[in-house]
Amino acid sequence: MTAGIIIAIVISFIVVAAIIGTVTSGNKDKTNINEWSYKRYADFYGTMELADPKFEEKINKILDLINKEKCDDIAFIAQESGCTLEECQLKINYLKNKRKIDNCYIDKDNNKIIICSEEDLKLVEKYKPYIYGTHASLDEIVSLVPGVSADLKEKKKEVIEELKYLINNNIVNGVKFNEVDEKLVYYSVYKHSKEKDYLTISCPKCGALNDVNYNNKARCKYCNTIVEATKSLQEIKKH
Repeated sequence: MTAGIIIAIVISFIVVAAIIGTVTSGNKDKTNINEWSYKRYADFYGTMELADPKFEEKINKILDLINKEKCDDIAFIAQESGCTLEECQLKINYLKNKRKIDNCYIDKDNNKIIICSEEDLKLVEKYKPYIYGTHASLDEIVSLVPGVSADLKEKKKEVIEELKYLINNNIVNGVKFNEVDEKLVYYSVYKHSKEKDYLTISCPKCGALNDVNYNNKARCKYCNTIVEATKSLQEIKKH
């Protein structure tokens, strides 16, 4: 086999791999962001979202304005995408959670998107293995993360202050801190725990998500319409 043939084969493999990677990436992008997962994310943060026929249009416009046009004015982004200000903020954080917008956070006082400082990014890197990688408890993080203080109580206080800074500013999201019992609550864990015992159904009237026990009925928590898990389960089995 000549060197020219070998080079041609190698190039062919590279081209095919690139095409497969592009197709896979494209499919992932399409399936990674959807209205159902956005509603579930909103529910985690205590906001109920109804059916929205313009969901994809709004999401795509927000992404273009931030990633392509480098717009940082949330009021302008909300206006251009047809969202309320609160809805726009939630959608931006949802996109951050889906890793479509990186290294920024929302300054709610000034309605601006702020690029994370080097100190912010270092803090994210410090806690990323524990909150994204393993969904560790607060006590586990305190025992594992490098800290300035050798005293356990002081170190815990330090960790709580840093985590609250990251969470409250939405520099990291998909995680909440319960100050009453000092526990971290993770969106991924919350979502999977719901899926074990409930079927999550969109209300046929308003589109709000409702968690209904399998083979049972419930009333929509938004419009009081009866939502039935049995029919939805049958539809899932058909597909």
